[in-house]
Amino acid sequence: MNHHANLTIDPVCLKRLVPSEAEHQIAYRNVSYRFCSAHCLERFVEIPEFFIVPHRLEGIRAVPKQHRLRFNPVSSSVLEEAIERLRTLQGVIRVSKFEKHVDLEYDLRLVGLQQIEALLANAGLPLKGGIHRLVRGFWEFSEHNELANMASQPSPCCSRPPVRLR
Repeated sequence: MNHHANLTIDPVCLKRLVPSEAEHQIAYRNVSYRFCSAHCLERFVEIPEFFIVPHRLEGIRAVPKQHRLRFNPVSSSVLEEAIERLRTLQGVIRVSKFEKHVDLEYDLRLVGLQQIEALLANAGLPLKGGIHRLVRGFWEFSEHNELANMASQPSPCCSRPPVRLR
């Protein structure tokens, strides 16, 4: 019996899953999607169009992002805990901590700034407000638009533009 025939793929992280063991799932446009974690489900819900377009698996590449996040002063133990959580977050590639900021590199396909901010807030690391909050809002808007634009591109396996109906 072929066990691989019964596997499904998490559309976010591309892990192969046994459908009966996938704890996280959602129906979107009458199609059921299964996920390996709540993180992947949350990422899918943020912009499902990016993850449901037909991609060839070998053509999927990372979408690298780099940002500097400034935070309000906290104790060293809170900072260490927040940085450790950040390093274990799926999609985070590199974290460099400094006295008043964190330099961060991540794969936008797997994690967005919104999820990163939520993780840091839950860890007790308050990010700066004011102009820094406005800049982060612009980054979040840009990330969403970048994924939406990538989703609207034709599939890499098709050399013809889509047929337009009049």
